[in-house]
Amino acid sequence: MADRLAWTDGQLHVGEALVTTQNGVSINDGPEKTDYQKGSIELTSHRILWKDKSAQVELTLSSVICCEKKDASIISKARLICTLSRSQTKRPGPFASSTHDEIQFEFRDGGCNEFFRLIQEELAKKRWSVQPAKPTTTMNAAMSDRSHRTGISGIENHLQHQLNVQHQSISGAFQDLNNLMQQAKDMVNISKTIANKIQEQRSDLTSDETIRFRSYLLSLGIDNPVTKESAGSQYHDTNGIMTLSDAFCRINRARGYELISPEDLLNAAVHMEQLNLPVRLRVLSSGIKSFELTNHNEEKDLKEITNQVESAKSMSADQLANLIGIPVIVARERLIAAETNGLLCRDDSIEGLRFYPNLF
Repeated sequence: MADRLAWTDGQLHVGEALVTTQNGVSINDGPEKTDYQKGSIELTSHRILWKDKSAQVELTLSSVICCEKKDASIISKARLICTLSRSQTKRPGPFASSTHDEIQFEFRDGGCNEFFRLIQEELAKKRWSVQPAKPTTTMNAAMSDRSHRTGISGIENHLQHQLNVQHQSISGAFQDLNNLMQQAKDMVNISKTIANKIQEQRSDLTSDETIRFRSYLLSLGIDNPVTKESAGSQYHDTNGIMTLSDAFCRINRARGYELISPEDLLNAAVHMEQLNLPVRLRVLSSGIKSFELTNHNEEKDLKEITNQVESAKSMSADQLANLIGIPVIVARERLIAAETNGLLCRDDSIEGLRFYPNLF
């Protein structure tokens, strides 16, 4: 119920006492964000005061029916939720109306628990009814000036406030990102400790299984839990090539909420080789687009596939895909490429397409 907020000059009234102050607090109209982000909040014996560089608002404690605290989670900060009454006369403020019956104060820099304890005490004491506070003449003049502030001056102030809000939002986003990166590093250390203990206590657990366990964290977007040194030849688990569709799924799964579109991935892929990146875009003969390591040796790869087919006497694309861990469509492309180079020959029957060593 953000429409219960009223303009104020931020000064204490006669008979009013300051209780506590906290920085980095944002105002939400119910669950919806407002433009009033990361300001300072003050609790007095009569009001809640909030201000930043461009605005100062107040909420009288007499309009608060009750308060509850919502603890922080992975995706949100701790919040103080105040349920408000609609019985009092509305005063001039930043919001003309609201569809919610509560206003939320989001504590981005901590301090919610202490503020919640103190406001519970003030709501129980009801000092505003025992000793009513009287606004000073300075406040009355400021209220009058703000309520009549229109025209070019009002537009300039609004634009300046929007710039401040954007700056605070960007700063908060980078702060959240830094916190997430720190938590990711902790999770990496935990994963390494768990993997080492598992391998020490269970001799039947192979190093490949340990590497696979660490790779699960990589698929969740954890920064570098698998290194080339620790994983060896299994560092590139798709044999140096991956279709764009597989890459798209893995990237978005790692990003979580900040997803990319297929067009974003394709536009990035076409510039990789120009930027001398270790991965490049390759279009297979079937038209399928894929990522491929720039140091990928095509001749060596075809010889290895030919050796696999010779060892098994014959092989289908499905079998090759399961054997070396690549998509079936890529395995089919590899077998056809080996056939084109005279290394393999095919048998296309009702049982499907199979490839055999070329003995001629």
